[in-house]
Amino acid sequence: MRLVQVTIPAGKRQTVLRVLDEEGIDYVVTEETSGREYTAVAYFPLPTNAVEPILEELREVGLDREAYTVVLSAETVVSEQFDQLKASYAEKEESEERIARQELEARAEELASSLPTYVVMTVVSAIIATAGLLLDSPATVVGSMVIAPLIGPAMAAAVGSVTDDTELFRRGAVLQLLGVVLSIVAATAFAIFVQTTNLVPPGLDPLALAEVEERLSPNFLSLAVAIGAGVAGAVSLMTGVSAALVGVMIAVALIPPAATVGIGIAYGEPTLALGSAVLVAVNILSINLAALVVLWYSGYRPQQFFQRDQA
Repeated sequence: MRLVQVTIPAGKRQTVLRVLDEEGIDYVVTEETSGREYTAVAYFPLPTNAVEPILEELREVGLDREAYTVVLSAETVVSEQFDQLKASYAEKEESEERIARQELEARAEELASSLPTYVVMTVVSAIIATAGLLLDSPATVVGSMVIAPLIGPAMAAAVGSVTDDTELFRRGAVLQLLGVVLSIVAATAFAIFVQTTNLVPPGLDPLALAEVEERLSPNFLSLAVAIGAGVAGAVSLMTGVSAALVGVMIAVALIPPAATVGIGIAYGEPTLALGSAVLVAVNILSINLAALVVLWYSGYRPQQFFQRDQA
């Protein structure tokens, strides 16, 4: 459930309220006293899947983009009229949990963390993954995935694609590329450090390690993991479910293979480095494609009709 707050421009008050009345929406209106071009503020609860169609309808009758629209999560709404509205939209829409396009974009932007945080967490995650691979410790490798911030950029790129938001798409794509490069560089530097300082047994053969051997090259099972992670990421994003656990799945497909590339470079194993690099490329493309397809076929489109072909 959502609580929506909209500022009503001068001359549009009756039109906006008529739309709400026709849709059977229970609302409260307060006067707007800031002296600007707005005359009132309307508050009304909506089922989650009703937010986008109602906001689109209000846009069509003149609620311009300059007007403030705030969508908040509501815990409980006690109202017979709201129950009727909820039942009505449960019949109209395929999913009761599907969030609005505007909320989807906001969530994607929020998931793509700030650059300093992203860089630090990615480097730390890659170093821990490298240590886990060299120790042949599955538990340590799993631990590295928990802190990897890779779900945000992947979802930002997918959402930017389907909504034709060039800036969001570019940010997601750049952060993904940066994350992979940082992971490989950090893993290479750490592997060289532990090798030259004899913190690992001299003569260690990385190809003999089970955790490294698993990431030598792409295969059907690794592809299934990447596609599943992309699908789960998109579903968690568009239903408002916590993306923390899904982020671990995406990190599974990217961080250990990227760390394996670094180990291959540090130990002078071109076959290992190249095979793992191909695995990273296949996984990152699979995650993005799977998320994009799920979002597109769930009905998310650009706000303007003429942007759909471009998207």
